[in-house]
Amino acid sequence: MGEILAAVTPIFLVVAAGFALTRGGLFSRDDMSVLSRFVVKVALPLLVFMNVVGRAPSEIFHPAYLLNYAVAAMIMFGLGYVWVRVSGGDRGRSPVVGLLMSSTNNGFIGFAMFLILIPEFAGAAVGMDMLVDNVLIIPLFLFLCEQATNRGVTVGQRLVKTLRGVILHPMVIAIILALVTTAVGWELPTVLSRAVGLVAQASSGVALFSVGGMLVGLRLGGMLSDVVATAAGKLIVMPAISLGLIFAYETAGLPALPHELKVAALLTGALPTFSIAPALADPYGHSGLASASMMTQVVLSAFSMTAWLAVAHTLGWM
Repeated sequence: MGEILAAVTPIFLVVAAGFALTRGGLFSRDDMSVLSRFVVKVALPLLVFMNVVGRAPSEIFHPAYLLNYAVAAMIMFGLGYVWVRVSGGDRGRSPVVGLLMSSTNNGFIGFAMFLILIPEFAGAAVGMDMLVDNVLIIPLFLFLCEQATNRGVTVGQRLVKTLRGVILHPMVIAIILALVTTAVGWELPTVLSRAVGLVAQASSGVALFSVGGMLVGLRLGGMLSDVVATAAGKLIVMPAISLGLIFAYETAGLPALPHELKVAALLTGALPTFSIAPALADPYGHSGLASASMMTQVVLSAFSMTAWLAVAHTLGWM
């Protein structure tokens, strides 16, 4: 347990520092938006590039890991969507709850934790997680939201817009460039490699700090039932599904994952939702729900991730 707390505590100390300094007025929430864009669009893609370049595709893409996250996320998205519809909620809120139950803060909190617990697999795990996010989860969310708002855009136009967003995402570009660089046998000059490394190394701390800063000023409002449901689904149900899938795939004969990626799969399920969830939900009028859910999940994840790490330790994966 001491090892688990030693891994988790520094992460949430940085989150707490971001919250305290923003709450104290040294930074504003707008500053946090700038920091988060820097991480998502610059630092994190460069870090993934550095972790992927020079490695064979078989070292980077693990089908069982991709399948685990994709299936668990789609199950949770479906559960969230159906829960709102069955409980009498409006059609536009259904995909938002689905997103909050299935999406994962792998680029900020997750990556920082992976760097501590499984440093050799951190870049590959986050890269695979973000592929699923950008190819499946976010496109599905946007498509269903557009369908619900019925803005007069055709299905074909929605699909083209979604595909363009996937192809042009910085993380996808970073992975493609790394694979191409490896395939042609080109090595980064030492000076360039060091420069890229300097920027990439900033991603973890800056990401965590910005998460804390973005929590300032958020309120639960009158959305307690949805917030509780999304937190329970994301922090308890999704990691339980991921754990079950790990054993199910091994029983079915799929290649067993290294213990490090089993830990990553379990933690990916237990991480709080996207830090960008409020921005994604804002055009559809549900940024308040997304913000309140994100805040609740970030706070509670300190306890849930500690518990799931204890499970991984008991199973002998750590």
